[in-house]
Amino acid sequence: MKGLTQDEQLDGQPADSRDAILVAACRAVAEQGIRGMRLEAVAREAGVSVPLVYYHFESRPGLIRAVLRYVGAAAPSEVLRERPPGFSAYEALEAALISEIDDEPRVRDASVIWGEVNASAVFDPKLRDELRRVNRAWSALVAEAIESGIADGSVDPTVDPAVAAELLISLVDGLCARWLGGTLEVERARRLVAAALRAALAPRRASDSIE
Repeated sequence: MKGLTQDEQLDGQPADSRDAILVAACRAVAEQGIRGMRLEAVAREAGVSVPLVYYHFESRPGLIRAVLRYVGAAAPSEVLRERPPGFSAYEALEAALISEIDDEPRVRDASVIWGEVNASAVFDPKLRDELRRVNRAWSALVAEAIESGIADGSVDPTVDPAVAAELLISLVDGLCARWLGGTLEVERARRLVAAALRAALAPRRASDSIE
């Protein structure tokens, strides 16, 4: 399945009917929540018939699971798969995680969808299974970046990559929820991500030790 690229919007021009349905479903969830998403409205927005929605996704829950995969493939952290030139692994990870919190519409919509899926997974075992899979992939990507940072000297070599990755993505999830809920300003949330990264990953200097 094709995911959105970094340069595409959630409301970008899809390449085929399947993508058209996914883009319309993403917009519906971002604007109305999962409970407010109606297949008839999604089909109308996508310019397709309701039977075609069922053909591609089998059911409403199937479409929601596909939306989760679609948004996950477009997450800002996906840039970690190809580190920007001139960046250390630490700098690339910092940029990727901070970019998960942004008032830019594409990022905000994706965060809303992610939060909606997390809430709905409490009551949907199949969605919960898909959410675990996406979370494992995200955690593995962050852990790999941390391992690269240990190798290039930008991350403290005593850090456990798997544990640090779980802690960092949990932090980002929590800060996203507070930001979207209006209890935390976006810039404050981004500064907290940067501070957490420094505390968790930055190499310790001799002057940092406690005698």
